[in-house]
Amino acid sequence: MKSKLKNILITGTSSGIGKAIALKLLKHDCSVIGISRKHTIKNSKYIAYNQDISDLRGFSKLLEEIKNKYKNINVIISNAGEGAFNKLENFSDLEILNFFNLNLISHIILSKKMISTLKKNKKGIFIFIGSEASKIGGVQGTLYSAAKHALYGFVKSLRKEANKASIRVTIINPGMVRTSFFKALKFQPGKRKENALEAADIAELVYFLCQSSQYINFADINVDPIKKVVIKK
Repeated sequence: MKSKLKNILITGTSSGIGKAIALKLLKHDCSVIGISRKHTIKNSKYIAYNQDISDLRGFSKLLEEIKNKYKNINVIISNAGEGAFNKLENFSDLEILNFFNLNLISHIILSKKMISTLKKNKKGIFIFIGSEASKIGGVQGTLYSAAKHALYGFVKSLRKEANKASIRVTIINPGMVRTSFFKALKFQPGKRKENALEAADIAELVYFLCQSSQYINFADINVDPIKKVVIKK
């Protein structure tokens, strides 16, 4: 990893894609600031902050603290999120609000709080973990697809604004990734290796983006398993 990458901020590092990204970057001697409700990474360069990201007031306050303490953050990886699949009428109003707080508004708050740091440093990159659902709809996927579609639109506009300040903005839209994401859901990817991506695959892609030229913006990256298979539990 190039020495210009010092402190990297990642949300949702407790498991899955976020944890895989953190471990990959730590392996390359980066300092990682992880924000999550719990932490399982043990590394001297891993700085853990416990926070429920859907609590927007608490999240915003924590970001102010981090921004003031770490002046040289130049990689922001906005990853935190979860799935919720059901018929629309089966969601309560509160469930809908909390879902969008976590899967959309938290990404916007993170960007709003940290973009001034990157602008001051006149370099850096935002990497958002989106989903193939940002471009397709599906039965019982109203909330998830809406949140990811809105995130995709936000990122496209943020890129136009940030590029003017030499800040890169990328969104990765993976297909099904074999993680604990599906633990509480009624479906999962097929069992064969080619039926799903691995979290390590996304981490490898993020590593590539982090060390790529600061003068190149990889905009929208879509990644799919070679043979997508969905099975019901």
